[in-house]
Amino acid sequence: MEPSSSTKGFFQARPVIPPQYFEDRALQRIISLHLPSPIPQEISEDLARFSRLVLSKPVLSYIADAEKNPPYLKPLTTFGAENKQDPLVTSEGWRALQDTGIKEGIVALGYEDSKGRWNHRVLQYVKYHIWSGSCALVTCPSAMTDGAARLLGNHLNDENGHIFAEARRRLTSRDVDIAWTSGQWMTERKGGSDVRGTETVATKLVGKDDETDGVDAEGMPLGPWKIDGFKWFSSATDANMTILLAKTGKDGQISAFYAPLRRRVKGGAEGETELNGVRIQRLKNKLGTKPLPTAELELKGMRGYLLGKEGQGVKEISTILNITRMHNIISAVGAWGRGLAISRAFARVRTSAGKLLCDIPAHVRGLAQEHVKYWAHMHLAYFTAALLGCSEGYTASDASVAASSLILPQNKEDSKALCRVLTPLAKAQTALSAISGLRACMESLGGVGYLENEDPELNIARLYRDSNVLAIWEGTTDIMADDLVRAIKGAGGSKVLSTLDSWLKKAIITGQKAGFNDECQVLRSLLVKLLSDFSLKDKEELKWKGRDYLRDLDLLVSGCLLMMDAARDGDATAREIAKRWISNRHGEDWKAEADWDRRIVFGDNSLQAKL
Repeated sequence: MEPSSSTKGFFQARPVIPPQYFEDRALQRIISLHLPSPIPQEISEDLARFSRLVLSKPVLSYIADAEKNPPYLKPLTTFGAENKQDPLVTSEGWRALQDTGIKEGIVALGYEDSKGRWNHRVLQYVKYHIWSGSCALVTCPSAMTDGAARLLGNHLNDENGHIFAEARRRLTSRDVDIAWTSGQWMTERKGGSDVRGTETVATKLVGKDDETDGVDAEGMPLGPWKIDGFKWFSSATDANMTILLAKTGKDGQISAFYAPLRRRVKGGAEGETELNGVRIQRLKNKLGTKPLPTAELELKGMRGYLLGKEGQGVKEISTILNITRMHNIISAVGAWGRGLAISRAFARVRTSAGKLLCDIPAHVRGLAQEHVKYWAHMHLAYFTAALLGCSEGYTASDASVAASSLILPQNKEDSKALCRVLTPLAKAQTALSAISGLRACMESLGGVGYLENEDPELNIARLYRDSNVLAIWEGTTDIMADDLVRAIKGAGGSKVLSTLDSWLKKAIITGQKAGFNDECQVLRSLLVKLLSDFSLKDKEELKWKGRDYLRDLDLLVSGCLLMMDAARDGDATAREIAKRWISNRHGEDWKAEADWDRRIVFGDNSLQAKL
């Protein structure tokens, strides 16, 4: 090791951090667990190439440009008229990152046929994970695009199925010349995330009011519904289409709609388009996610199509929420993983009192504690992702260790039941842990970590700012706790609870056979307590203690997943992490514990660092 020269290189020149310093052993375990074993060459080569791309100079420069040049509005034309055509201006970096995500299949991978060879959702989210630290939040429209594609896929046989099919084809394309992104508009001033407060109104046009001659930017009919209202918090304002909620009928039922964002100008030049009855009132000034255009939108005469039946809007939009919450989960662990990678790299080159940080036991101990939490939530995140894939039709087989070792359920209905209860759990817990974890990563760099520097490779402050939205977007922690209770006590709750009970008991038996005796005792006691509460306590009391149940179920499920992962190959580090997560007990020999800390963080004791 060469501390002085390494440190000199780190602080006197722009660092070029070798790719191996960003290696994520937790992600490697996930890949070996949930993707085919051995990993097909086409997957391993693509992930290796993409890992280099996200840290390449062009991508890092796009991030810097997107941060330095946030979106802005150009509301008026040169001569003072309202600018209805292109009022929103986004940066070159933002647009380049959008195109990169599209080309790489960040959405498309969820819909491309793997012919049963692997769980398409796991592969999609592994790539998404690698992308999260370098995407400048273009993953926000990716999430809504994915959700919209899934929802439109449910309506291909409807009266307007050909319209929905064309939109879905574009949402799932890798061709930037035809690909679309989607928004998702639910939030309004009165209700916030409570859609019962929706004030937007949709009216079906009939007779002379039915202006069927209008077409969208691609020449498709605009739709027979006219939508008027106001959406208070609308991300992906630069999208090509949106899914939104509005009231219909005399009773004001909440219904779901598809609407293109642009339409052709009547009487205009060929190809000339304008916004489809949308006026961008102002852009939001936020703590983070600065490159992402989030706006207040006035809708006046927006044209669109009803999705499903009137009054079924909340049910329809729930399809999107399941997907966007999964994206939220992977965004959390993805950004957190990047922060930990930066912390590891920094510890190998930064000195304090003449020692590298990686040689100071107290510093490494703090990093080890964060890595244990990260490993646990990585398993929770990707187990939920795998369940989503199974619930969408992937057939668990011998293709992956997770399937062959019975970590995954063997039928679609059990996968759906577990996915239903674990999605709100994982969304809440990964968001909170990532926020806390990135704060710790920022601290591990000292003053450098606090800097809002223009070098995206080391800017943990940016990741921390952006991560704070994850505990809010698509439902706060309390909303997730409420949804957890609904999953257990609502319609279908008995199936959810019995499936969860059965899976946890099998997992504990697996842990017992693998020698996790003390840990299984802890988990078994917690399981008995939770099942008793879920069965005997009424819904309102469960909601009151919702955050407690999120925490306890997180410990229980993540603990079971860590044990089963360690049991499959007897990996010593995986076993140590499982023990620490479940019982948090340590031996009396602090030096031996410090050695384990080092192995958990860096993998082994041969920390050769040359930047």
